[in-house]
Amino acid sequence: MGMITFLPIFFIFAIFLGLAAKVLLAIWIYKDAEQRGMNAILWCLLMVFINVIIILVIYLIVRNKGEVMKQNLGLLISGIGIAVLNTLMAIMAFIFIIFFAVNDGGMHNMMDGYNYDYDDGYEYDMDNFEDF
Repeated sequence: MGMITFLPIFFIFAIFLGLAAKVLLAIWIYKDAEQRGMNAILWCLLMVFINVIIILVIYLIVRNKGEVMKQNLGLLISGIGIAVLNTLMAIMAFIFIIFFAVNDGGMHNMMDGYNYDYDDGYEYDMDNFEDF
């Protein structure tokens, strides 16, 4: 049982973090692109349907130069922080799954080295064997 029980909860939490990062960064990109006279809806949809980090980097490279809106900077910082946290959680989940795949689900037979040969010179009368 153990840690494998918490894996679905971990995945659900990671999904919600990913969605939160997408929402925060989509709102920031929409507001920033709208202020710069760019197609805000296109950039917002790209942020929603494609990888957050890739679209953010492309947007920061190709956006029109101008003053940065300081009032929406919190959305950018929060979204990036959550996206980084979500990426780290995805890496940890991947390592966790690989670990369980390699280690046969984390379960090991502790009796593998035990000698199961019962022919040790003693005769056992199974009909008259008493339980302790």
